[in-house]
Amino acid sequence: MTDEQPQPNGVVRAIRTVTPDFVRRRFALKFFLALLCIGLLVGAVGIYGTQQVRGEFEQQVLSEHANIAKQAAESRADWNQRNMNYVETMARSGPVTAGDTSEIKRYFDAEMRGRDYADDSQPNLHYVDLSAGKITASSKSNYHGSTISMLNETLVESIRSGSGTRVTDGYTSTATLGDPRDRIAYVTPVTADGDTYVVYTVPLRTFTGTSFGASDSTSMVVDGRNRILLHQKKNALLLQPYGEDNGAPGAARELGPADSGAMRAGPTVGALGETPSLAGAEYVVGYAQVLGTDWTVLVHTNVGTAYGTVRQVANQGLYATLLGVAAIGVIGVVLGRNTTRAIDRLTRKTERMQAGDLDVTIHSGRIDTVGRLYDGFAAMRDSLKDRIAEAERERKKAQVARDEVMETNAHLQHIAADYSAVMGQAAAGDLTQRMETDGENDAMDAIAEDFNEMIEELEKTVGQLKSFSDRVEESGQVVGSSAASVKEAAEQVAESIQRISDDADRQREDLQSAIERVDDAVAALESGDTETAQSHLDEVTRTLTDVGDRTEATMAESENVAGAAEEQAAELNEVSRRADELVRYVTPLSEILREFDTEEEHEFVFSGGPSGRIETDDD
Repeated sequence: MTDEQPQPNGVVRAIRTVTPDFVRRRFALKFFLALLCIGLLVGAVGIYGTQQVRGEFEQQVLSEHANIAKQAAESRADWNQRNMNYVETMARSGPVTAGDTSEIKRYFDAEMRGRDYADDSQPNLHYVDLSAGKITASSKSNYHGSTISMLNETLVESIRSGSGTRVTDGYTSTATLGDPRDRIAYVTPVTADGDTYVVYTVPLRTFTGTSFGASDSTSMVVDGRNRILLHQKKNALLLQPYGEDNGAPGAARELGPADSGAMRAGPTVGALGETPSLAGAEYVVGYAQVLGTDWTVLVHTNVGTAYGTVRQVANQGLYATLLGVAAIGVIGVVLGRNTTRAIDRLTRKTERMQAGDLDVTIHSGRIDTVGRLYDGFAAMRDSLKDRIAEAERERKKAQVARDEVMETNAHLQHIAADYSAVMGQAAAGDLTQRMETDGENDAMDAIAEDFNEMIEELEKTVGQLKSFSDRVEESGQVVGSSAASVKEAAEQVAESIQRISDDADRQREDLQSAIERVDDAVAALESGDTETAQSHLDEVTRTLTDVGDRTEATMAESENVAGAAEEQAAELNEVSRRADELVRYVTPLSEILREFDTEEEHEFVFSGGPSGRIETDDD
């Protein structure tokens, strides 16, 4: 049993269809093209994988910047809320609610000293009487007792408008004497319906030099007008326009304080350009809105710094991919060259075998798959020699067997022709025909014996049927004659019975008439008319005489009817005897016929005699 050649799948068939024949005929060229495809595939996979890693890392960088911005926004929100809580605490303190300006000043001074701020980030507390238009108490001496014109218009407008605790926009203070100029202020009324306020002003430079983002990033907070409210590194940029056209502040406000985001932007065109690491460069910016304000935290990092690691990893991945492709090429060339030479030698030897040279030497010192292939071809060559010799021997045996089969077929055809002639004669009605056996073929002899047995049984049955048909014909004639006699006698009996019935009716009528005449005679005697009575009695006598004559005739007719009935009974007994005899013949014949198998039931058909009419059991 040989192994079936596996059928190529659809991909292989498609490749074979589009590959030119000159390529398919050369293993070395196919091997080179396969190596090239493998190298390209490895390179493509390596580059794709590197780009995937790079894309995932860049997305991770964006997520980290978004988280940093969100954390910074939460920190600024906490700081803003602490300031609002602080100014409210000051407004609700005892000295402030008492309204003693001297006590309020001492209280403000002590509070500022206790908080221990650096000189350049010192906040101020002011107690403002709006109705008087004065700053009646302040932690800053040059503000104490001055008019509110010392304050910035932004701050004054915030004091005069609105209600509750509120934070102002960033503004530049009009005061001098070394006081930090860029500030925001928190304003809260002392009483709900009063004109006195506590104002807490905080320098914006408080956060300069303080990292509220990544250490290698530039972080800042911009207000609702996109001015730089807080800056991590540059005081000079406070309250300056942000200037970058990246849409980050607007995106943060669309997201709201509950979420954050990040994007890649640049190169820088605004305030970021004054940061050396960001000047003219692309950057990653994370953004988030500060809760309770219109401030936006922005965290900027140079793309080179943000993606430095991933670029290094990507470059290493590309180098590794190129090195792998080169290694595949070198190894493929070495292995392919040796394998190709060995396969070419084996191909030439197999071509000599194909031409009929089975004495070709097939040997290789290799022990790998190619060496085993050489050994396999050598074994195939030896096996092929043995198979050819064996095939020649089998061919001779087959020739002898073929001659024997042809002789046997001729003998069988001769016997079959004889058997066919016998069966034809039997089918024509000659049931004395028999098949002869010669003892040379058991199967044909068995057919002949079975046929002879069958035809012998059929002959016996047909003979019985013929005998039965003769009996039926003879009995049928007797039954027909008896039936005719019975019919004729029955008709005579019927006519005699009818005549007896008619005579009885007439006798009854005559007797009735005689009775009436007797009655008339009795009546005439009673009346004394003897002559009339005698006339009636004479008539009665004549009537009775006629009745007597007819009665004798009726008795004679009855005797004739009885004789005819006896003849009918005798005929019927003969018919019954014949029928019993037919039944005795039918029973064994029926048992014999049941031994024959038929495919379907057939209705028995009776010949209609000379008229040719066919009668069935349904007639």
